[in-house]
Amino acid sequence: MKSHAVKMARKEKLLAEVRDRFDRSSIAILTDYRGDGSGMTVKEISELRTKLRENGGEYCVVKNTLARKACAELGVEGLDGDLKGPTAIAFGYDDPAGVAKALLDFAKENKAKGVPDFRSGYMDGKVLAKEDIQALADLPTLPQLQTQILGLMLAPHRNVLGVLNAPGRQVAQLLEAWRAKQEEEGGN
Repeated sequence: MKSHAVKMARKEKLLAEVRDRFDRSSIAILTDYRGDGSGMTVKEISELRTKLRENGGEYCVVKNTLARKACAELGVEGLDGDLKGPTAIAFGYDDPAGVAKALLDFAKENKAKGVPDFRSGYMDGKVLAKEDIQALADLPTLPQLQTQILGLMLAPHRNVLGVLNAPGRQVAQLLEAWRAKQEEEGGN
């Protein structure tokens, strides 16, 4: 009787963790971490987790029943069909494109093993197909976008500085030409 209560408490804790991850994430990508062959090694899963962590995400192996229950409680619909077999979910909290890109890059590196195998994803209340995840991964990451925006914001200032410096540069070029001419005439 006591062990049953312990098991139930553990299941409730795991359910709360999965529910919390779904609730906090901006994207969730469902994968099969075993693929066609032997699956991902502990080392490979650790490498993937590190790459995802660098992009504001995490990779969690989950029980399908717990994931289904968490999704139902949060109103996340459309993932039940992909919650079968060995499942791991990449949760992204900050940058959905960065998490998708890290996951796809890792999958390309491990293409021979076929892991992780993408099933679907969930973002902004919509189920994402494999093609949607690929399109998202092709977008620039948040830091890349920030750099591009900063470059766009600084471009007008650079142009103004160029215009303001142009007369001084022209005067300097004119003086240099005059000096060179004086040296030529003086040297003859």
